[in-house]
Amino acid sequence: MELTRENYFSKEAEALYMGSSSFKAWDIMHGGCEAKEVAKKNGIWIEKENPAFLLGSYVHAWSSNDLKEFIADHPELFKKDGSMLAKYALGDKMIDVLRNDPLVEEIRAGVKEQIFTGAIAGVDFKIQVDILNLDKGYFADIKTTKNLQESYWNKEIRGHESFINKYDYYAQIAIYAEILKQNTGLVDYLEPYLIVVDKQDVPDHEVIYMGKNFISDKLEEIKGRLEHITAVRNELIEPIFCGKCDYCRSIKKIVKPISLSEYELELGIY
Repeated sequence: MELTRENYFSKEAEALYMGSSSFKAWDIMHGGCEAKEVAKKNGIWIEKENPAFLLGSYVHAWSSNDLKEFIADHPELFKKDGSMLAKYALGDKMIDVLRNDPLVEEIRAGVKEQIFTGAIAGVDFKIQVDILNLDKGYFADIKTTKNLQESYWNKEIRGHESFINKYDYYAQIAIYAEILKQNTGLVDYLEPYLIVVDKQDVPDHEVIYMGKNFISDKLEEIKGRLEHITAVRNELIEPIFCGKCDYCRSIKKIVKPISLSEYELELGIY
């Protein structure tokens, strides 16, 4: 199958290739749900479009010079009178913040939305790189987040973490770096950057250099998970239910009451 921007996210492409997002969705060790992904694969569960993702896609469409087409394809952005809904109008503020920053524009000076395929631990992967600049030796990904100054409580480590840790963007960067290395023939990984803009009424933004020291270790972690994920994906073994996602909530049946202490332990209250 020849991957294009039109079919990159199709069901057929997802069946043939794993992407960084689908890896994280299958990886129950990092917030995914195997049962939900199997249900989606078999048409039992239809994922609703998340307005937060749509706003992020709006900003991405500007960066890839596809904003007019994106607007035409998404009438849900607008009220009946033709004006844009307030929650999406924020996207224009976010775009203006990025467009008016010289460093952002400098980092964006590369080819946009390039598609590559490769393999990690024998599993076929696909990536679509927001910005690729081989001449200067880097790639960049555009991210939107709620608030750049906000941290998140992680009950597993009993400490705060950034949105980068929360959504494990390390996995995405490691996968991109490896597949790009395979396709370019370079000896070393390209330099990875995140261009981040948040969703405050007056948006904040940063260019974050991710570094490369974590990539090898992260790839080993990913390889260690792929055998199990592939077996679940091919329905050779039963999927694990995370018990927390929308799919799991939709089929939840209470077997017996839990104690208050058990409930608080699930919330990370000790």
